[in-house]
Amino acid sequence: MKRYINPADKVLIIPFSFSDSVNNSKDWDHAYNQEFGKFYQNICTPFLSYSIQETNISWLNYFLDSHETAKEMIKNSDIIFLTGGLPDKSMDRLREFGLLNEITNYTGVIIGSSAGAIIQLAEYHITPDKDYASFSYNKGLNLLSDFDIEVHYEGSDVQNSSIRKVLEEKADTVFAIGDSGGMIAADQETISFGDTQKFSSHKLKMRN
Repeated sequence: MKRYINPADKVLIIPFSFSDSVNNSKDWDHAYNQEFGKFYQNICTPFLSYSIQETNISWLNYFLDSHETAKEMIKNSDIIFLTGGLPDKSMDRLREFGLLNEITNYTGVIIGSSAGAIIQLAEYHITPDKDYASFSYNKGLNLLSDFDIEVHYEGSDVQNSSIRKVLEEKADTVFAIGDSGGMIAADQETISFGDTQKFSSHKLKMRN
């Protein structure tokens, strides 16, 4: 990752994937505030480990920042980080702020965790879980294509069923990423590392 993350980089965190339980700036602070935010340290620590200064990490506040301020923050950053949570909510809020073009045309590094990873696809799927009752396909940012992603992969029946469905209907390849795995898609290649498995429609057809 040191090829893509430099100590002098300015990082913009876009935490737009929060649930409807976050209704105002006070709720937002309880999640992301520097002093007492529940998720602040977990999100910042990986960047600090690459010697990025905490003063170079900015947060886009859905409740306080304007749409124009958000565009300027993107323009002035070197890295965008899209947080985990609810992918459809994240996409809705990015559209609301008019940021789709800014992110699509972004020339810096874009990093995403969980929901923040799958919305980078042209089309992503949602596997049923505690937040979503049914399987669905959804339009993403169209930064990545030619494969799909299953996040938080544990090899469960419902996850494997979703992977099989995607391979039969949409994609030739699905990367199943566990919580200690990841991917880098850059320079015309895709590199997976850690707890990551690759499923292909070719193998599926062979089994059938």
